Amino acid sequence: MKNYNKINKLFILFSVFSLASCSDSLDVENVNTPTQSDFYKSTSDFTVGLNGCYSTLRAPIAYEWMLTEVRSDNTYLNNYGTTNPQNLQIISNDVFEAPSFDLFIEQYWATTYTSIRSINGLEDALGVTYNKSAGTIDYGTISGTFPLSVSERKRIAGEASFMRAYHYFNLVRTYGGVFLLDKIVTPDEALLLSRSSVADIYKFIIADLKNAKDNCTTAKYAATAGTGGAATKWAAEALLAKVYLTLGQKSDALPLLTDVISGSGHSLLTAGTTPYADVFSSTNELNAEILFAIRFKSGSLGYGKSLSNLFSSTTDQKISGLVYPTGTRGGYNNPTPELYTSYASTDTRRAFNIKTKTATPATSQLFWSGKHNIAVASQNDSELDWPVLRYSDVLLMYCEAVGVYNATTLGYLNQVHTRSITTAITAANVSTQANFEKAVANERRWEFAMEDQRWFDLLRFTTTMPTVNAKAVMKNHFLLMSTYYTQFNNPYTTAQLQAKVDDPKFELSPIPNVEIVTNTKNAITQNPGY
Repeated sequence: MKNYNKINKLFILFSVFSLASCSDSLDVENVNTPTQSDFYKSTSDFTVGLNGCYSTLRAPIAYEWMLTEVRSDNTYLNNYGTTNPQNLQIISNDVFEAPSFDLFIEQYWATTYTSIRSINGLEDALGVTYNKSAGTIDYGTISGTFPLSVSERKRIAGEASFMRAYHYFNLVRTYGGVFLLDKIVTPDEALLLSRSSVADIYKFIIADLKNAKDNCTTAKYAATAGTGGAATKWAAEALLAKVYLTLGQKSDALPLLTDVISGSGHSLLTAGTTPYADVFSSTNELNAEILFAIRFKSGSLGYGKSLSNLFSSTTDQKISGLVYPTGTRGGYNNPTPELYTSYASTDTRRAFNIKTKTATPATSQLFWSGKHNIAVASQNDSELDWPVLRYSDVLLMYCEAVGVYNATTLGYLNQVHTRSITTAITAANVSTQANFEKAVANERRWEFAMEDQRWFDLLRFTTTMPTVNAKAVMKNHFLLMSTYYTQFNNPYTTAQLQAKVDDPKFELSPIPNVEIVTNTKNAITQNPGY
């Protein structure tokens, strides 16, 4: 269970700093609420502000899977006969046809920018600015009495930078060039902003993560085990390494990953009868494998996670191993038969990640997500944290950064592999470039299924491991799943589905239409194809 300090003050913080978007549809200002300068007066105020920023990380998770996992070959909406508009929106993301007015795309955008605004308010109060020309986070001189020491100021700013970089990394990979907001702006100022280039967004992300790396706690895992959940130097290095890999800068990623492996004190969970499952247990949170997680708390406080309800079966079909949370259940984000059969039958990750039930006819299967499945007493009130960075991610990124088989990469690959499968990968299995890259890609798929990593992994592999091509993978996915898509009221042929992979819509989701149509002062460009 989590301990949140001064929860009542968080609601004050959110009323001060939260807006759902940067469009002129949200230009109402309540003059009766306190200003930023009124709020941050003491050390405890900055602590409350920082906790509030962590709290805002929760909201986008409710929508992220629709824009990531569903777009990949891992999951789909196992309800092809649906006429429900909400379901049809999820299907549209699955086949790269999401309209710019898609509610879920808009909500993911809005909740992410709401969190960014809260983070910017904290950074402004700390006197921290982004130097765009130098690509650095700068600490200005603060006049008068300031309640924080130099080290406290930098630590809080570093943690805030980590969160902001995390958001922008998700935004740029989802939408391409977005609005770069490095400080609080008024609605009128927001209307004058244009989309920044992808390069400028990544420059900002790198600056924030370098600030986090330099100023977040350097304590090893043993000193922080099971407590807090704050961003650390090690989490910042791991996320920065993933950014560098995404940019194709393997040589920049490698020393960061090496430092995490050798110095962080984090490790894989290997003890017990179900070590992989133990990573995600609500009674084993912030274990040695978790570098950073978004924290959720049950108890009807508004801090619970909705995914246990969203992903569980809509009817009590007594699927083996599946629990049925209290309240409405969505039956969404179903693992594909393709994902299920890609696992070895002896892989313990499959049994945990995917729950099955024999259907009619007996040769078919229904598949349900098991990773986020937990009983909850109240609807949408799951205790399970959301893992953002795990130690297995670091080991496999190291293999990706090196890019070839050697004793070290084979060793790291097998650390992850043999935790769930007794038969190790041999040198002969990965002796060619293609086989090595396939092994790394497969291991990531099996390890991080239903953690919203597969889609971004596929896009990145096209640069870092070119024998694993995202478009080729998805064309094969549509071939393997062709029977499913031909059962719609307006069925797709395999050729039509595969043609979508070559469409400009393939790599990016659309900029939400509300950002374009409500801006009467500055024309906002849409992504290609939309």
